Amino acid sequence: MRSFLIFASVLFSISSFAADIEPYFEALKQTGVNYEPDGAICEQVAKLRYRGEYPDAQFLITTGVEYSTGDRTLGELDIVVIDRGTQKVILVSEVKCWKNFQQALDKAKSQRLRFQWNLEKHPQQMRFDSYEGLLFSVSQFDGSTQYRSLSQAGGVNKGFDAELELTLSELKQLRMKLLKCQAWGECRRPE
Repeated sequence: MRSFLIFASVLFSISSFAADIEPYFEALKQTGVNYEPDGAICEQVAKLRYRGEYPDAQFLITTGVEYSTGDRTLGELDIVVIDRGTQKVILVSEVKCWKNFQQALDKAKSQRLRFQWNLEKHPQQMRFDSYEGLLFSVSQFDGSTQYRSLSQAGGVNKGFDAELELTLSELKQLRMKLLKCQAWGECRRPE
C-alpha cells in the first residue's frame, strides 16, 4: 500500500507540472497550417508566444521566410517580427524543438550565422520569399534587429535565449491532436 501511495504521489506531482495543451489547440485549430513537418508545431506555438511580447496592433509576426542569393534557397528564418510603423525587422528567432538541446542550439546558431554572413556579404543579391506573400528587403534588417534562439521548455538552462511553456512531449501531443482534427475535417485543413 505504501509503495502505491508513493507512486501515486510521484505521478500526481509530475502531472501537476504539465502544461495544458488545450488553449494552444484552440488557438491553432483553424489556422490551416500543415502540421506534417515536425517543426511546424514548434514554430506555430512560438508565434503564439511572441504575440504576447509583440502585440498585433503594432507588430506583424510571420513564419517561414526563405532567403536566397539567386535561384537556390540558402535558408529559412523561422520567426520574423516586423514593426508595422517602421517596417523594420526587429526580431529573427530560430526555433528548434529537438530531443538533443545541444544539437538544436548548434543548428540555430549555425543558421543565424549563415543568414547574417549572407546579409553582409551579398546584400545586393539577397532575395526573400514568404509563405504568407510578404515582401522583404535587405534594408529591413539592420543593426537594431535582434536574433534569438527558442526551444521547448527547458532550453534556457541549456543555452537557448528563450523557451516555450510546452515540453517536447506536449508539443508532439498537440501536433497529433491537430493532425487528427484536420484529418476528421473538424479543423481547417492546409490548402
